[in-house]
Amino acid sequence: MGRSSGRSDNATPMRRSSRSSEKASDKGTAEAPAWRPAEELTEARNGYIQFIAEERALSLNTVSAYRNDIDDFIQWYRRQGGQIDRQLLGKYLQNLKGAGNKPSTLARRLATLRGWFDWMRLSRRMDADPCEGVLNPKKPTKLPQVLTNNEINNMIAAAENERERLIIELLYGAGLRVSELCNLCVKDINMSHGYVRCIGKGTKERIVPIGRAAIGCLKAYLAAEVRFKCAEEAVKSDAAGTKSKRAPRKIMSPPLLCDRKGKRLSRLVVWQIVKRLALKARVTKTLSPHTLRHSFATHLLENGADLRVVQELLGHSSVTTTQLYTHVSRTHLKKAYHAAQLKLDDLAFARDVEAGH
Repeated sequence: MGRSSGRSDNATPMRRSSRSSEKASDKGTAEAPAWRPAEELTEARNGYIQFIAEERALSLNTVSAYRNDIDDFIQWYRRQGGQIDRQLLGKYLQNLKGAGNKPSTLARRLATLRGWFDWMRLSRRMDADPCEGVLNPKKPTKLPQVLTNNEINNMIAAAENERERLIIELLYGAGLRVSELCNLCVKDINMSHGYVRCIGKGTKERIVPIGRAAIGCLKAYLAAEVRFKCAEEAVKSDAAGTKSKRAPRKIMSPPLLCDRKGKRLSRLVVWQIVKRLALKARVTKTLSPHTLRHSFATHLLENGADLRVVQELLGHSSVTTTQLYTHVSRTHLKKAYHAAQLKLDDLAFARDVEAGH
């Protein structure tokens, strides 16, 4: 891309002299201020987005989130100008905070910039990472919302068809993320061995067992869908072709969950279905499809499952993420304990009244 010669002062790149570089190294500072034109940052943004999409194989939604975060910083930098250093990043975070963003949003934006600037440093587009030394915003620990078994059963009972029942069964019974659910194909289901194969974050594959209720729901759903029978016949025909001399056809397995037009079900539609079923089941808690995944993990731990096993089932890369559910489990136990204590106190009081004490 050609750069115009009529750039503003704020958009003019500045190279540090060798003498200033020596002074910085003598002071032992990790900061290397850089004055970058917005066009150069946009070019670096494009390179980083290509890197995380192709090399790191991040999901489309994650890549889109990174792109939006970086674009927000570039737009702010166009107005602000100045050297990209710790002070400038501090101003940016203060600007976000002043606009009413939550600490979790600030932490995510900073994490995006850390990855981007580190990539720029490694690719020698910057001398050093300006995020080094910038502290992460403190986030209040927020325990995830969890449904009870009765609430989940009521949502399943409120389902109007086999597809809706299957959505709840897989979100809760297998602890799938909504993106993993939507990306399932028919070939990913193995009912004879009772498991689902899904692709999680970073295109990591994992095998998740499913229970009898989910298997029964899958059988009823697949039997009701004529399009799956056609797909099965095509796969059988293709398998027969591999035994003969003709080249086998490349047949794509159909999506497991489709809309009325036969297209893969979107995350928005799943969210709408979950919200509608919760309303019909008179669930008053604020929830999303991810709430069913939270409930899956919490109920496993409450029933004695090992933390490492739950980590594997959820597809967490770090057990620290899974440990959050141990706090949720303890909170539920405390509530149940206090509720039981209140009932015992009421019974003791009633016995004292009857005895005339």
